[in-house]
Amino acid sequence: GGVMATLSRVKVKTQSAGRMLGALGYAMQARKTMYQGQWLVSGSNCVPRTCYLEMMATKRQHKKDRGVYFYSFVQSFHPDERITPQEANRIALELADKLFPDYESVVATPVDTDNIHSHIIVNSVSFRHGKKLHLSPTSIEEMRKVNDQVCMAHGFSVLGPYSERKKKRKPIKPGEYRSAMRGSSWKFALSRAIDDALEYSTDRRSFIQNMEYE
Repeated sequence: GGVMATLSRVKVKTQSAGRMLGALGYAMQARKTMYQGQWLVSGSNCVPRTCYLEMMATKRQHKKDRGVYFYSFVQSFHPDERITPQEANRIALELADKLFPDYESVVATPVDTDNIHSHIIVNSVSFRHGKKLHLSPTSIEEMRKVNDQVCMAHGFSVLGPYSERKKKRKPIKPGEYRSAMRGSSWKFALSRAIDDALEYSTDRRSFIQNMEYE
């Protein structure tokens, strides 16, 4: 048991160049990612400030600016894990380097939430060989193994195999429920996400898009 870092995929169904720009811009907002004078956004095979242009140039060079434009992942640490936002950003960048060595990706660590996590946004076309990144339904399991290795190498704990985790779930007791509600529960995270999405949304459609990124 104990604390852990998890990796999950955020599926974005309808995709376009504008949607990719929106995802990058949303993840990299200075308001969310500035911490102690540091901008917690890093690039793997690209420079954050020009990442969108670099990613689009890669697509156009290989004539693949259509279909799936990007993949989005979140690496999150348990609230009890003692990790600084800077460390979290470095570990997520290392994970991106290992998982997608031939693709441009951006790693952004927002600091306006209770649980420390990073967004990893990956270009779907390789700058190195022009091949599109295809993720099978089981690829997330392989990625999680790499995630566990990276975290353990840094001394951060991980749980046992994902398949075993589900079996151990016990029903939640009323006391636990109340303490979860007081603590950094998903409901608080969700209400904060909704506030953030509303603040950045100009209309209903952009609100729904922003909620998907949150």
